Amino acid sequence: MRLMTFSTLVAFSCVLSAQAPTPSLQVNFTASTEKFGAATEEYRAIWAKEGARIVTAMERATGLRFEPGPIEVSVYEGTSYSGERGGRPMLLRASYPEETKRGTLVHELAHRLAADVPFEGDHHDLIFLFVYDVWVGLWGKPFADQQVRIEGLRKGIVDYEGVWKRTLALSADERARRWQEITGRGRTQ
Repeated sequence: MRLMTFSTLVAFSCVLSAQAPTPSLQVNFTASTEKFGAATEEYRAIWAKEGARIVTAMERATGLRFEPGPIEVSVYEGTSYSGERGGRPMLLRASYPEETKRGTLVHELAHRLAADVPFEGDHHDLIFLFVYDVWVGLWGKPFADQQVRIEGLRKGIVDYEGVWKRTLALSADERARRWQEITGRGRTQ
């Protein structure tokens, strides 16, 4: 009987350890209309699988901590937006492919994570100091390079292509030093 109980516990613990850890930050995804239900489920699945890793990677890369949450997210068809802090929901584009959904989620969370960092100028010049390295750490350099290309094609108020070029002209160490100069916080790897 004891042997069966022990083997049952071992099997159960293997099942538990194979499951993704629960993210420490609660993010609630809601479809803005029924037609975005599938996209909303895709964002939920990404968060369920990757949320804990995303939070850990971003906090480690910046030395900052996320707001207590929960973060409300509305999935719709429009420009993604962090919502910053203060009760405004994050807005995420429904039509992105899954990889771009992951990249955009990190990008918009980066704005929220660094919202209280005093910085003059375009906030992208600040967050890109760590976003690329977080993408590399989570999903590899090809993923990060692809997301930079995708963001570089976006046109509008922000010159994403120019900001990425300036940022990636710096080495990873130089980006980390620049981050520390601005924030007074070191990055840990």
